[in-house]
Amino acid sequence: MVGIPCCPACEGNDSRHRYTKFGLRLVQCRACGLVFANPRLSPEEIHQRYSPDYFWKEYLPSLGVHDGQYDLPYFDKRHGTMLALIKRHAPRRGRLLEVGAGAGFFLKSAERAGWEVAGVELSGEAVEFATNRLDLDVRLEPAEQMTFPPPLFDVVVMFDVVEHLLDPLVSLQRVRGALRPGGVLVISTPNFNALTRFALGADWAALSPAEHLWNFSAHSLDRMLRRAGFPSVTVERKYRGFGVFETMNPRYTHAPSALRNKAYNAFVCTIGRVVFRQVQRAGFADTLIAIANSKGDALLFSTYYGGSGSDAAAMLVAASAKIGGEASAPAEVNFARKTWVLRQWRDAPQRAAENR
Repeated sequence: MVGIPCCPACEGNDSRHRYTKFGLRLVQCRACGLVFANPRLSPEEIHQRYSPDYFWKEYLPSLGVHDGQYDLPYFDKRHGTMLALIKRHAPRRGRLLEVGAGAGFFLKSAERAGWEVAGVELSGEAVEFATNRLDLDVRLEPAEQMTFPPPLFDVVVMFDVVEHLLDPLVSLQRVRGALRPGGVLVISTPNFNALTRFALGADWAALSPAEHLWNFSAHSLDRMLRRAGFPSVTVERKYRGFGVFETMNPRYTHAPSALRNKAYNAFVCTIGRVVFRQVQRAGFADTLIAIANSKGDALLFSTYYGGSGSDAAAMLVAASAKIGGEASAPAEVNFARKTWVLRQWRDAPQRAAENR
């Protein structure tokens, strides 16, 4: 077992007990609301879950892939709504990275839609499938140790991944360093404030402390993303890819015969179609989708020096090179870049007075 000394989202060290499940405690940070397993299983115990048997007998069948047979047009349709969401926030198709790429079906759909794609994944079976069967560049490595030279990507996606990471803050900092100025991160994770969690309590299957080490609300996810270096974070509350049961799923439970589950199932089946969009807009859907970007640095620069956001972004790249060159520690370069920009902000009034 591994103890967690403080909250990774806000560094708070005051928490309260919320649930005990499967012999593991879930506690909640009193400062930001992040819920996490403490203590948690060792890394070796956690990684045992992602065995070859799991990949072939659970993971692929859950995607509709049996005996290795798949239908790419089906996956194109399945991922079309998410790709449309990404296009809204990143209109120019460039380089896209998926952290936790799995078998690679989203990446393949993105590639077929015109993106240049790559991925990282911890399952050897998944990497082999994505590489050999889908002809994708997916590497067997954790996010915090990515070998792609930064900054390289216009978009990074992480779907139902951050809750599994041993150190989500370090991973998100690494992702931030991999993004070009103005780049976008699209991230999804179970929503601790979901209506389903209120209805089902500890029986909700998303509360699984052996696997889901971190349980985010919109607030705690925002705190962690900003701490990782993303100055702008928004939560998507009108995602058309979610229907009734993606918004509030009574079947995702560890106690299907429990009375409260039966009552919630009856509620969803009776009036779910009427209210699920309102549930989404109120922030109570089962899944959080957040869009975080690095445009704040460019906007800050352009506020004082004029020009477009793209001009500012290009100047920031030059500033990064001047400060840090091709350094292998992108977080350090990013910190230096932010320090440099903020210094320009601080000194701008004095320079303006001198130029009058």
